[in-house]
Amino acid sequence: MTNLKKLISSVGCALTLLAGVACSPLSQQQQQLPPEPVPPPKPVYLPGSYEYFVKQNGYPKTMHIFLDKELLKLANKKSPIYIDLEHQRGRLYVNDKVAADWPVSTGVDKHPTRTGKFSILEKRATYASNSYGKIYDANGKCVNYNADFAKDPVPEGGKFVGSPMPYWQRLTHDGIGMHIGKVRAGRRLSHGCVRTPALIAKELFRITKHGSKVYVTESWESRYPVSATECMAEAAAERAAKEAAAAAAKQAKEAATKANN
Repeated sequence: MTNLKKLISSVGCALTLLAGVACSPLSQQQQQLPPEPVPPPKPVYLPGSYEYFVKQNGYPKTMHIFLDKELLKLANKKSPIYIDLEHQRGRLYVNDKVAADWPVSTGVDKHPTRTGKFSILEKRATYASNSYGKIYDANGKCVNYNADFAKDPVPEGGKFVGSPMPYWQRLTHDGIGMHIGKVRAGRRLSHGCVRTPALIAKELFRITKHGSKVYVTESWESRYPVSATECMAEAAAERAAKEAAAAAAKQAKEAATKANN
């Protein structure tokens, strides 16, 4: 009997020790687990920065213009200009940073603007098209508001008046260039030229020289900042979330109204 008591006592002690070994280290391990990682804060884009511009203005389909005045002071004839056909935007780079970004309207499908690397061949503050414009009859009445001089006849005693193209900067020998013209965000309107708002056309005219480079690309140029595309993605996601929330609220309101009726 004594031996049995000793055996039971030994087993009890062993179980107690095992419980301590099994539980105590686990409790300590749980207490020593590292805290959950805190997600990094969202970057804050300062007003005036390019990232702030592209995120706030429904970019790229906007008539808003971005200008970095400090960078523009450093701009010179070697500062490259890019024309992005897909998004209908123009950009000027200074020290590999976007110094200006503006809407353009390039050639329609029948008169597409060619892509490639171009040099400015001619500059004129006052200029008119030799190919496209208006045709007037002998009495001075306009009979064709969108005339092609090579195809459309001029009535006897009438005249052809070329479309004005202020701050003209020629890119090709066959009449393609940059100039002030009617621009609509995201839309192609021209016969092949790159139309720009007056503010930008004058600024570019001041900066460029004969031989300055203009690159016309199908989409984003390779040097376009990644940070800007990330901002656009964030803005698009935020707009989508707001639209979804508004749609859900409208649907809930309609359901409640229907239930009450």
